[in-house]
Amino acid sequence: MGPPRYRAGLEVLTEWTGIINVEDFVNSQLQLIIELQKLDRRIFQILDAQRKAPELLQSAESPLQDILSRLQTLKSTGESLATQQRSSERELATQEDSLHKVRSRLSELKTNKEYQAHLFEIEQARKKKSSIEESVLEVMERVEENSTAAKELEEQAGEAQKVFDAEKLRLDSQSAELGKEIADLERQQQVVADTVEKPLLTRYNRLKTLRKGFAVAEVHDGSCGGCRLQLPPQLVAEVRRGDELMDCSYCHRILFMAHHLEVETLD
Repeated sequence: MGPPRYRAGLEVLTEWTGIINVEDFVNSQLQLIIELQKLDRRIFQILDAQRKAPELLQSAESPLQDILSRLQTLKSTGESLATQQRSSERELATQEDSLHKVRSRLSELKTNKEYQAHLFEIEQARKKKSSIEESVLEVMERVEENSTAAKELEEQAGEAQKVFDAEKLRLDSQSAELGKEIADLERQQQVVADTVEKPLLTRYNRLKTLRKGFAVAEVHDGSCGGCRLQLPPQLVAEVRRGDELMDCSYCHRILFMAHHLEVETLD
């Protein structure tokens, strides 16, 4: 229940405004704070959307960053494989030169024992050359596979970049529109607030802060539309009478019944 001093203040103000009775004044002020709440709740929605915008942008960019990260890994692997391939090719060239020199000494051999030993040396050099060739081929295959995978990821990165750019453009456009809307809403908010009785505006702003923008609630079937709790019958009767602004016994929101006012019911 509102403080007695508040109702007395309303009665005095009715004389200033020319309104004949307290009920008319209460209803007119109630309509104003309901309109103010609609504006405030929309402003809160926009501010919430603006707070979430960086998170949405980060979420939109995440697939692209994942692909770019994998692509960077493939490129690093490719560089490592290329270094390994060059090293193996140099080793193969050295081994081929060594095998050529070993074979060229055949004519210098004088005994069968030397000849047999030399053939064994040639065979060992040949096997080593063959092993190095296999390593070179294996590295070349890995280089090719890595290159193919990198090309596929580059294509995916291109598509992901387009998707991200489109989403960023949408979010930027939305942000600009919301910025314009909130500026207009704040202008409307100020106009309405200037017409609300100062004590009531202070009361409304306090509740708005405490109740996350939901300071005014409609009575539904004897329950508060804010906290959903059943109200005492006497309080419901006083709200129905409409000659004083009443608070919910539990959440302290300002209560009203829609059939008293020419306003849309609040959700």
